[in-house]
Amino acid sequence: MNDNNSEGEVHIDIYVDCTKTDSGSGAGIYSEQLNAQISVPLGTHTSVLQTELMGIMLGARIVAEREIANKSILILTDRKSTLLALNSCMIRSGLDWECRQTLRCVTQKNRVELCWIKGHNGNEGNERADEMAKRAVRMPFWRPEPAITPSVALSNS
Repeated sequence: MNDNNSEGEVHIDIYVDCTKTDSGSGAGIYSEQLNAQISVPLGTHTSVLQTELMGIMLGARIVAEREIANKSILILTDRKSTLLALNSCMIRSGLDWECRQTLRCVTQKNRVELCWIKGHNGNEGNERADEMAKRAVRMPFWRPEPAITPSVALSNS
């Protein structure tokens, strides 16, 4: 939806979801305003947290690459654990750090909020992101495994 908030800022909603099955994992990104429907296959050795972090980072990267500025960006996910991990002082992996750096880059030119939404509750954006994630799992994965290096706890200084 392309609604304006009370200050007249345009909201850009970016929905992120992930799927992990025995045959693989995948991230899905959907944004009506950005005309984005992205499916990212991530192989069989990627955790749910890594898959969701990748989705959030890629959603933020779209904003950065398109040089979008002066907008209110909502990145919506149905995984509270991912939001808690990003809010933690502990950086757990290179992907965690890269996701935070990408979000920092986007916040330099925009107001960014990471929001939790209830999954599988009829929210069209979340349902579309879920479809994209499920499609990603069915896509061929041609890179070496693991797609993302294993998590290591790093101090956030």
